[in-house]
Amino acid sequence: MPALRVLIAGSGDLGRRIARGLREDGAAVRAIARHPRPHDPSVLACDLTQPIARGFAGTCDVLVHCLALATRDEATYRAVYVDALRHLLAALPDTRRIVFVSSTAVYGDHAGRWVDESTTCQPIGFNGRILLEAEDAARSCGRDALVMRLGGLYGPGRDMLLRRVRAGAPLPVSEPPLYTNRIHVDDAAAAAVHLMRQRATGLFNLVDAAPVAQPEVLDWIADRLALPRLSRIDGPPPAENKRVDSTRLRATGFQLRYPDFRAGYAALLDGVMAAPQE
Repeated sequence: MPALRVLIAGSGDLGRRIARGLREDGAAVRAIARHPRPHDPSVLACDLTQPIARGFAGTCDVLVHCLALATRDEATYRAVYVDALRHLLAALPDTRRIVFVSSTAVYGDHAGRWVDESTTCQPIGFNGRILLEAEDAARSCGRDALVMRLGGLYGPGRDMLLRRVRAGAPLPVSEPPLYTNRIHVDDAAAAAVHLMRQRATGLFNLVDAAPVAQPEVLDWIADRLALPRLSRIDGPPPAENKRVDSTRLRATGFQLRYPDFRAGYAALLDGVMAAPQE
């Protein structure tokens, strides 16, 4: 059987991890980056925010839209997620399977309640609104579409909460608390490969099995680092707050390597503490 031909639009950290997993599965993978990478012939240079010629990348069986943002403003979001997707779909009319990497930001605010793939999306910020528009474009383009809504990624090089604990600034708290919906980057990439292997379509939340109040995560990290827990101050209710359910992902047979924040951050902290100090 010929190898599956996959084109990944985006060659950032997550895109490279997905590519590595697909190649281990025997797929023939190429990627698109904004700038040339002379030492990697599998990476094509192309500005996807501009219209592109048909056939620019040959043919592929699966298109994966996994672009990363250089800046986080409304114009960039629209160019990267909506415009680039439309340009790719126009340039690859024979590609029948589309994988779009989205975000749980599309759900908006649900006052800390649980949400799943059947929940009505009511995004507040421009990021969620634009991502939802791009999701709709992927799902209505007449091809088999898989949309993955990722929670916050963490892992090597993604240590925002560790830096926050080390900074020691007081933590605003409210009732209900702000819930954090996260997934280790290794699990996110593995879940994407798993769903593609199964030829899954539709919506899937990619988060771990245990969303938790953010103060609990920060306290646990502080304890592990032997640092003072962050002091609390009164804060306003979170603008967007929900607990994201990943039952549908796990029902496909996917097993999270890091099913909760303790497992994931323990591995991350072990790596940080084992690294040589300057």
